[in-house]
Amino acid sequence: MAGGMLTKQATLLTAAFLNTVNDSVSGGAIFSLPSGVQAPPYSQTIPGDKIVLDDASALANSNTAIGTLYGGVYLYVGTRSTDTASPARGTLAFWPIANLPAGATPSYICSSDAQPNTSLPAYIAGVFINAVTKGNFGWIQVAGVASCLPDSTLTSTALAATISSKVLATIASTVDAGVALTTVTLANVLGVAIGTPVISTICSVIITRGGTFCGRI
Repeated sequence: MAGGMLTKQATLLTAAFLNTVNDSVSGGAIFSLPSGVQAPPYSQTIPGDKIVLDDASALANSNTAIGTLYGGVYLYVGTRSTDTASPARGTLAFWPIANLPAGATPSYICSSDAQPNTSLPAYIAGVFINAVTKGNFGWIQVAGVASCLPDSTLTSTALAATISSKVLATIASTVDAGVALTTVTLANVLGVAIGTPVISTICSVIITRGGTFCGRI
């Protein structure tokens, strides 16, 4: 994996590919070392950790049967077992109010349900890159070119349409395209579509939201 000023220099990957990580415990398997034994040259991944990948590194860390990852910033998070929706590739991950990174007890636990509610899906953390089991841990994308899932109805399918969280989504935690800012606010905006968005079909989106700085280094 590519290193950088925003990353741990050697992050333990608990699966063969970034988009197959689905840890039942934080950081995957936890190893204890005997007293006096030197620790391995990596530190355990914990929620809030970030990695920065260029296009080549992202592709190398992609299970392309699930989807291709692109250059950007990825954040390790937990999910909630009590959510109604299940995390799915291309759907939005949200910050529950109790777990906001700037809060008193930030835990980097995301919700697959719209937050604070389906009428105001504004607390966007990033985009799920695979179907993490509810209650497990995995990676979301917070910057770069991401794969997003549009809802079954879209406001617009125009070229390079603005992409925002879908208000009252038919498919949970999906995105809308071309919504005027008189209807939603900047809080809902994720980025800009590459090409023309198609209903219920994964599309590429340049994330312009600026979630890069949420997380630990």
